[in-house]
Amino acid sequence: MSVKKVFNFTSKIVLSLSIAYSMTSCSEELTTPELTPSTITNKANAVKGQYVVKFSRVMTTASTLQLAKSVNSQVIKFSTRTNNAVIEFPAGTDSDETIQSLKANSLVEYIEPNYKVTTNYTVSDPRSKDQQGLAVANLAKAWDITFGDPKIIIGVIDTGIDLGHPDLKNKLVDGYNVITQGKTPPRDDNGHGTHASGIAAADTNNKIGIAGTAPNCKIMPIKTLDAKGSGDIYNVALGVIWAVDHGARVLNMSLGGPQNETLKKAIEYALAKNVVVVTAMGNDGKNVKAYPAALPGVISVGSVDFSRSRSDFSNYGDWISVTAPGSQIMSTMPTYKTTMTEFEKEEGYDYLDGTSMACPIVAGIAALVLSRNPDYTPAEVKERIQSTATDTGKKGFDNEYGYGIVNAAKAVL
Repeated sequence: MSVKKVFNFTSKIVLSLSIAYSMTSCSEELTTPELTPSTITNKANAVKGQYVVKFSRVMTTASTLQLAKSVNSQVIKFSTRTNNAVIEFPAGTDSDETIQSLKANSLVEYIEPNYKVTTNYTVSDPRSKDQQGLAVANLAKAWDITFGDPKIIIGVIDTGIDLGHPDLKNKLVDGYNVITQGKTPPRDDNGHGTHASGIAAADTNNKIGIAGTAPNCKIMPIKTLDAKGSGDIYNVALGVIWAVDHGARVLNMSLGGPQNETLKKAIEYALAKNVVVVTAMGNDGKNVKAYPAALPGVISVGSVDFSRSRSDFSNYGDWISVTAPGSQIMSTMPTYKTTMTEFEKEEGYDYLDGTSMACPIVAGIAALVLSRNPDYTPAEVKERIQSTATDTGKKGFDNEYGYGIVNAAKAVL
């Protein structure tokens, strides 16, 4: 039986992440849900036969292999830094009794299914005139104050990026391909990550393409999702930790999935390290929670259209922070054939809908706020963006718009 060490420092999360195209403070305490038999065996939205096991004490490779062997499973991924592993059972052998016996083992802190995460968008400079969302978010006036600081890096946890795109190639710092464990670059084979990256911080005033929300800030591409826009919580958590450890100050997470402990721990780590986490609410058009958007401390972003009304696909609920334009958003697309550009979308630039598109607008504004106030904590950035938003819908906070539509100009004052 063999086992691979992953990075030697992160915890692997397995959950199919929902990229929120159309989709979910460090001073706030994150609570741990009780793992009951029913929650442990809720395997409908998980990688078949796989579980994330967090250990209660430091484990060696040998002891991890021995524990897995004792329950007739195999170690797929193992991280010494976060002291957890992904184990896989042969088909049909992951009985409730077996999982409960692992949960009762003194070596195990918790065990949960390796949940899936997938993209969840709605299909639907010269091109800055096509970016009506810039006006809705009041970005032109914000740029009179700041274009952002190149020291502020936005980590885009997604499908990767078109590394040679003319509107992005000069904005990049080193990134990471979690799926191949760094053996290949974080090249986008889907399109979603390239689109989100352009919204956040595309090159601006370069006489081509579009304008990014935070024109002078940098982009760190972290590929955790595959060509289909899907992945698992283990890889997403690894991507979060890698980005935090390599200098990202803001994380854009235009994705979502079920509640889980693995990704929650990674988000806690980011917030504790003074990194702002911006998440998409989700695209079900319902009052339904997606994670990490429903976790305390993150900035959870819903979508509005150009009439400043909630987009019909945008999730809502009492965990929403703010809204931003997410309907018919023009941004960068890969300049080569990918899952999206081969059939439905144009190469170079095109429109997408979703809370996945609203999310990087807010991530870019968070980067502008940090450019002006580099000592701000995640809680202070969140409060600044919420308190300066334009109240929309019912007076004060409401479940559809949160504290309102983001107002970049006021946020950076």
